[in-house]
Amino acid sequence: MLKYLSRLLLCFLAFQSCTSSRENIVEPFFTELESHTNGSLRGLHVVNENVIWASGSGGTVLLSNDGGETWDVNSITGAEANDFRSIYAWNENTAMVFGVSGPEFAYRTNDGGKSWEVVFQDTTAGLFFNSLKFVDTKNGLAVSDPIDGKFFVLRTENGGDTWEWIADFPDVEEGEANFAASNTCIEYLPSGKAWIASGGKAARVFYSSDFGKTWEVAKTPMIRGLSSSGIFSVSFKNDREGIIVGGIYDQPEVNTNIAAYTVDGGKNWLPAVTMPKEYRSCAQYVGSGRDKFVFAIGKTGSDFSHDNGMNWQFLGEEGFYTFRAVPGKLSGFAAGANGKIAKVEFEIK
Repeated sequence: MLKYLSRLLLCFLAFQSCTSSRENIVEPFFTELESHTNGSLRGLHVVNENVIWASGSGGTVLLSNDGGETWDVNSITGAEANDFRSIYAWNENTAMVFGVSGPEFAYRTNDGGKSWEVVFQDTTAGLFFNSLKFVDTKNGLAVSDPIDGKFFVLRTENGGDTWEWIADFPDVEEGEANFAASNTCIEYLPSGKAWIASGGKAARVFYSSDFGKTWEVAKTPMIRGLSSSGIFSVSFKNDREGIIVGGIYDQPEVNTNIAAYTVDGGKNWLPAVTMPKEYRSCAQYVGSGRDKFVFAIGKTGSDFSHDNGMNWQFLGEEGFYTFRAVPGKLSGFAAGANGKIAKVEFEIK
């Protein structure tokens, strides 16, 4: 009976959240930018409308200080074989990248990418870092594929000078992993709430309320069962309302159970009523106030939701791997294959 009442309360909260949203149409306008690189770009961080960082294969890191009109392209010396799928930046000078191979996994710059220092190295076999997120200048999380039956989760309280391995993380299920498709399988808020999404044979969300010190795990209705299926992106509007998207990356046309939403902080997840058209590798909240909506994108197109992920509407076939919104603005930037970067401006009709 208690479980039934909890489900009713969850549905009521979802209804309240959705009925307060606008139902106008969103139209995106993509302006492709010249990045001067042909690397695969999955790391992206938008500090503001002028300062944008991107990272990817070939040890490549890009920085623009003029809203994407021009880019400085750097390859970190000694890391040319690495793929920096995760990046976080604080300003035009300071940024950190995590790569998928080691032993030198993480680097930080304090001079706009002119020089880099190693801030995390490890020789443990099987490490493959999928995502990195900070909430301020001190507190950050990074996650790798499982080692010895647990996700290899790192936390820092000093801006990445040192990292603590979370040994007491919940066990993974057989065949469960993360995806490094867009640097969004971690969500982390200034309140200390954090979420890590998984895929593969399971599709679950791990959640923490104390800056990543302790964790619990929730099941989701998302597609699972294949090594290429599951949750690829998690994003939260606040401590309670959030969404997850994904699918099967090598069968992008499959759109059964590829999106879900929560209104209780990720403890329970409901499947979207209307799904995105196809597999999506990234979803982010855009805008502010009543104009705030969720934008999801993948290699075959994009969708949006005005009701916190309950219903999605297809926007078009312009494809990218990852996207970040300009904070508080109806705009953002997208990055993808072959050095493709675009500015995205949204009009609400």
